[in-house]
Order: sequence, then structure tokens, then C-alpha cells
Amino acid sequence: MPHQLLSGITWFRGSSIRIRRDGVEVHVDPYGGDDAASHDRPADFILLTHPHYDNFSEEDIDRLRSSETVVIAPASMKKQLTDADHFLRPGDVLQLKDFDLLAMPAYNVDKRYHPAEAGWLGYVFTLGGVTYYHAGDTDLIDAMMSVRCDVAFLPVDGHYTMNGAEAARAAELCGAEVVVPIRWSESTAEEAHALAESLSIDVALLERAG
Repeated sequence: MPHQLLSGITWFRGSSIRIRRDGVEVHVDPYGGDDAASHDRPADFILLTHPHYDNFSEEDIDRLRSSETVVIAPASMKKQLTDADHFLRPGDVLQLKDFDLLAMPAYNVDKRYHPAEAGWLGYVFTLGGVTYYHAGDTDLIDAMMSVRCDVAFLPVDGHYTMNGAEAARAAELCGAEVVVPIRWSESTAEEAHALAESLSIDVALLERAG
């Protein structure tokens, strides 16, 4: 297991990921609840994928946000989050100091939960020489073929998003060296294990923090 690629990564629940690398802290869909460890310093960047309650927690955003925090969200969330720093659409590229980001589409193909027309997002970004892909809440989609990453955070709940077999295919498409399953719990653990069993690359089943 290439632990250097997993350094600084914490999974809290659902799609909520924190990455600390080279002195920079990035939170994607912060939803850490009352876990003090998830909020012990302000975030440098907060990336939001879509406005569902377990992806868009205003309480957690407020707890993590300082005057220096950069908040990035889908353009379709302007009504819910009027004061984000950047609103993006799928395909948009954002270049900031020490942080480059590509907004990826994230949607369901044959389910109603995450419609393509909503313009919700996943993200590809690089920190400290490591490129991460947080797929958001999505099914297996063609756009994943355009991703190249070192670490992929892929949802595997098998109901609202991909199942384990589909996530394995997504991992192959995006060329990940390490896959971190997200959006799984005890009740859907078989999907995360199916992903791990389907791939020859490293799959890190992280313990949930908080």
C-alpha cells in the first residue's frame, strides 16, 4: 500500500473527505458532525459537490470557514450559498495560488437522485504533487475517461450512486493508483469489498472518523 499517497487523508462519513498536505487543508463536502477533530483548524479550501443535506452542511462550513477560506461550489447552488468564492460548471478550470482544480460532471445515468441537468460536480485537484479525484455522488460516466489521478475517492453505496463493480470500472478509467471508497456504511460494506476484490490496484478501506 503506497501510504505516501494516503498521507493526510481523513474520511468522516458519506462523501466528506479532508486532505492535509504541504500545509494546505482541503475539505470536500464537510459533514463531520460533532467530531472536534474535523474542525481543529480553518480550511484553506472547501469544495462542495451538490446541495443534499449530507453534502452541504452549513453548520460544518461555518465551523471550518475563516476569512481566508476559499469556498467552491456548483453554479446551480447560488441560491443556497450566495457567498461562495467561486461557482463552477462541469468542465470549468480554476487556477489559484498553489491549487489548480478541474470541475467534473457528477450525475446518475438511470436514477433520479442526481440529475445531469442539475450541474452538480466532482473535482480533480493537485496538492503537493498528488492529484486527487473526488467523484462526487455519481454513477459510472464517460467523463471519467478524461481523468488522470493518483488517488480517486469513489462512491460505492450501490443505491444512490455506483455499486462496487461500477466503481472498479471507474477506477480503471481514471487511472488511479489508489482508490478510497466513500459513501458506504456497514449496511453497504459489501459494495466497498466488491470494489476491493475487483481491482489489482490498491483499495484503501478507511475507517470512518467521527
